Amino acid sequence: MKYIPEITLLLLLLLFVHSSQAKGKRRKCPEGAWSEGKIMNTIMSNYTKMLPDAEDSVQVNIEIHVQDMGSLNEISSDFEIDILFTQLWHDSALSFAHLPACKRNITMETRLLPKIWSPNTCMINSKKTTVHASPSENVMVILYENGTVWINHRLSVKSPCNLDLRQFPFDVQTCILIFESYSHNSEEVELHWMEEAVTLMKPIQLPDFDMVHYSTKKETLLYPNGYWDQLQVTFTFKRRYGFYIIQAYVPTYLTIIVSWVSFCMEPKALPARTTVGISSLLALTFQFGNILKNLPRVSYVKAMDVWMLGCISFVFGTMVELAFVCYISRCQNSVRNAERRRERMRNSQVWANGSCRQRSNGYANGGSIISHYHPTSNGNGNNNRQDTPLVPGRGSLHRNGPPSPLNLQMTTFDSEIPLTFDQLPVSMESDRPLIDEMRSGSPPPPSGCLARFHPEAVDKFSIVAFPLAFTMFNLVYWWYYLSQTFDQNYQ
Repeated sequence: MKYIPEITLLLLLLLFVHSSQAKGKRRKCPEGAWSEGKIMNTIMSNYTKMLPDAEDSVQVNIEIHVQDMGSLNEISSDFEIDILFTQLWHDSALSFAHLPACKRNITMETRLLPKIWSPNTCMINSKKTTVHASPSENVMVILYENGTVWINHRLSVKSPCNLDLRQFPFDVQTCILIFESYSHNSEEVELHWMEEAVTLMKPIQLPDFDMVHYSTKKETLLYPNGYWDQLQVTFTFKRRYGFYIIQAYVPTYLTIIVSWVSFCMEPKALPARTTVGISSLLALTFQFGNILKNLPRVSYVKAMDVWMLGCISFVFGTMVELAFVCYISRCQNSVRNAERRRERMRNSQVWANGSCRQRSNGYANGGSIISHYHPTSNGNGNNNRQDTPLVPGRGSLHRNGPPSPLNLQMTTFDSEIPLTFDQLPVSMESDRPLIDEMRSGSPPPPSGCLARFHPEAVDKFSIVAFPLAFTMFNLVYWWYYLSQTFDQNYQ
């Protein structure tokens, strides 16, 4: 009894080896059965390549197995796909049920395929279709004893896509394969999808897209020669926008923040603030062009266009704010300069009385303007003042010729009554600029000047207003585009 487990294990091992050998052998045909070659020769000797005889149109069933997908190209608006394309129809002329066949189906040589009738089904919207050859053509033809033909091609297809980039990079794209009999209308050939029309042999993942859905449908189109059946399979792809978040959105956030650094600089740091603004503007422009070069030249506005143009507008706004601050600073400088000139003129008015005090601001144009005082009596005991302006070359003060410039200095007199400018005659053209300056005073500030604003206050307002406006822009942008992406129905 102790050897029973070992005997049982040995019997199971022999049974497994026997079953493996049985599966590895072909079933031997009984005597009197025809070989596959003899059956095919007999069939083809009486076969005519014509539309099969039938009371109704030939029913062709189609299915595809998706083996792999290549990249989806936005520039050329197409995608590449590898499929196993299967067609199934019935041709009674190829039936061999009346012959003593060894098997119920025959795998035909591909060289016989051009000799039998086919519905000539093609992908009418494909840009390029090739049959894989590794090394020979990947075509399989099976003939069943009742005349049913089963053909399978391994194809590489480049098909167009209906691109709509308004939501880029949050867009969803669709690509279509259209099957149609090129030679026969629906009165002769009818196309139908099988129950499992599309089968994915593995999960499909593209570098930029995920295939989220596929669907099939049948349509009947009117051509000049009648109605044609048309089978369509639509693949829906959703873009992976993680790449653009890292390569486009995050850098633009950093560039916008860098452009706000200029608000923290003092208004006098004009070169530094200009450099920051121009560098940010150039960085955004270069980044925008780098993204657009991989997209087709469409005339409508994309989501990426809205984002990049919005960011460029914010950087341009910082440059406008800088120009406004510079204009305010210039206005304030003009007002301060005018105040200084008025203060100088108040301190340099010409007064007349009995005593003379030399000024320290020198002479003008080699001459002098001297107010001479002559006391007179009017009979009432009061002294009247008589002012005699003296200029170079006149008066007893300069009898011996022009005085030296070192001695000709403008003098003022202390008096309660001011000496007016009309009492100062100008005898030389060189004296006129000084008189005009004293007469005119300082010009008033220009009208509409914004000197009441302070540059520091404008910068403090901007450092709050710009981030708030950019935050509002972000909320509206992301809510609008992401909500459309999440609400899409792929059915």
